[in-house]
Parts: sequence; C-alpha cells; structure tokens
Amino acid sequence: MKDLNLKSIIFVLGILIFLASCSKNEVEDQDPGEIDTPITKPPTAKPLTFFYAGYKYNNDYKSADRYAILSIGDSLINLSPNLRSDAVAIAAVNNKEAHLTGYQLNAAGKKRVTYWKNNKLTYLTTAGNNNTGTAIGVFGSKVYVAGSRDNLSLYGLFLWTNTIESRLACCLAQSKVTSITEAAGKPYSTGRFASNAHMFTVGSAMALAGPNTYADYIHAIDKDIYVIGHENYNSNSDAAVVWKNDVEIFKLPLGDLVSNVVGTMSGKDYYFVANFYKNNKGTTVVYKNKTKLYQLSPDKSIAANAIQVVSGKVYIVGNYLNGTKSTPILWTDGKAKVLFAEGKKIYLNDFVVK
Repeated sequence: MKDLNLKSIIFVLGILIFLASCSKNEVEDQDPGEIDTPITKPPTAKPLTFFYAGYKYNNDYKSADRYAILSIGDSLINLSPNLRSDAVAIAAVNNKEAHLTGYQLNAAGKKRVTYWKNNKLTYLTTAGNNNTGTAIGVFGSKVYVAGSRDNLSLYGLFLWTNTIESRLACCLAQSKVTSITEAAGKPYSTGRFASNAHMFTVGSAMALAGPNTYADYIHAIDKDIYVIGHENYNSNSDAAVVWKNDVEIFKLPLGDLVSNVVGTMSGKDYYFVANFYKNNKGTTVVYKNKTKLYQLSPDKSIAANAIQVVSGKVYIVGNYLNGTKSTPILWTDGKAKVLFAEGKKIYLNDFVVK
C-alpha cells in the first residue's frame, strides 16, 4: 500500500511539474511587443470645400454690366446668365449646399432682392431702385437674408427669415446690413444706419458708436454678441474696433486711413484685413488681435473682401486690380493662389469654407 501511494504521489507531482513548466514557457515565450492589438490609423482630415460668390463682367469690373456667379471648388455656375445681377454674400451648410443673396435687374432696370439655393432663384421683393441682399446666414432650418429695399419710396433695411419679411430699420441712406448671426434662436445683424455702426434685431436698431463708424462682422459666443468694425482714430489714422454687446472692448490704430476693414473671429481671437488705398493702389494688411501678421502681395493693387480662419489657417478672398480688370485671389496664410485668370473677367465678393 505504501509503495502504491508513493508511486501515485510521484505520478501526480510529475504532472504538476510538467503543467507548471508549460505555463511558464508560454508566458516567457510571448514577447509583450508581439501581442496582437488593433491598429488604428489617425483620422483623415476632411477635404475643405470653398464656395465663392461674385459676378462676371463684360468690360469693366466696376460697371453695372455684370452677371451673378457661384463657384464651388472648380465648378462655375452662372446664376443669372441673361439678366444683370450680382451675388453679394454667401453661406453654406455642407460641402454641396450654397446659399447666396444679391440682386437681379428686371427688364426695366429695377432691382429685386434675390436668394439662391445653389442655382435655384427666389425673388424676395418686387423691383425697386435700392433693392439688394447684402448678408446671409444659415442656422439649422432657418435661412436669414438681410438687405435693403424701397419702402414707400424711402430706403429701408429688412430681414427675411425663410423668405418671410421683417423690418430692421427705416428710412435713412448710408445704411447697410453686412453680417448676420443667431443667438438663442434669435437673429442679430450688424452694419450701418445713417453713418453710425449699428446692431439690429427685428424691429430694433442699436447704435454702437457715433458718426463715421462702420460695422462689418457679427458673431455670437453663448449669450454675448461681438461686432467687428472700424472708426476714425485721428486725422491720420483709422482704427479697427470690437464691440461686445454694445460696449467697445478693443481698439487697434491702423496707422493710416482705410477704405474698409474686414473681420472675423476664431475662438476669442480677432482677425482683421485692413484695406488702404493710396496713389491708385490698394494695399492690404492682415492682423491678429494687435499683432500685424503680414501684407498681402505687396507688388499688386488689391481689394480684400472676406476672411475666414479654419483649423488655424487664415483664408482671405479678394481681387488683384489692374485698371478695368480683376483677378480673383485666394490667400492661405498670406500665400496667393489665382482662382480665375484675368481673362475670365470675374470679380469675387465673398466666400465661405466648409
């Protein structure tokens, strides 16, 4: 019996030693660096789509002889090939859907405020002398168009929400809506009323500053509304200005008198494009907050019309000016790209990047 028990014990111990040895070898032989783990590739950056609004002309980019166009990437769409027109402002909601506003003349030479979704045209007004769309914004299911139209033979500023008209202000010339945003489901716009920078809501106009001030861009961050514009600083210089709600919070003297200032925001940083015009030449300088970034194409005469900042890159659209001719340009961090050759006879007013 003792011999049998001893043999059994030896047999069991042998099995345990063998199993322990196998387990140890499996652990030792498996290099941690060779453990199969899922390989994940970094997400591919989504290609950007550039939408441009402007017009084609026959002989002189400054003349009224123009026809509205939309360009999506390299695709050029004639929005009004048979009637004089202009695509003044543009918005987009994805990489295929463009929303534009401007005007189209009727056969009698009167203007109608127009809204295009891609190339589908809707008239927002009957014809008049002062009718044109000047700003557009798309927020969810709402399309806001702002502009001017004749109002009982007087000049008025209006907002159309999904084509439904509301009055913003009446009835002074030198008035214009330049930009639209939305906060808490309510539209806010900015521009000029008479000669003063203003912020508008439906039925209300609030002065941001006194005479000879301008407002170009409006942007909502939570409940706060920011407006970028410019005003005269002294006899030798204008200044870029930012208002938060109706209080001036930022001022940057630009060192000279400007023809206009175009602005945008990225986070809470302010970006400005200051257009100067002297000795028959347009000069354009770009700023971030109070830092001068660069001058655009110093050897050319330029008008810069719109700016956007996307993923840290600064995009600006404008035109080289050569007598009666224009060449549309896109600058990316100051580097110029010709969008259409001078011979195409195109002038761009606005753009958006999606």
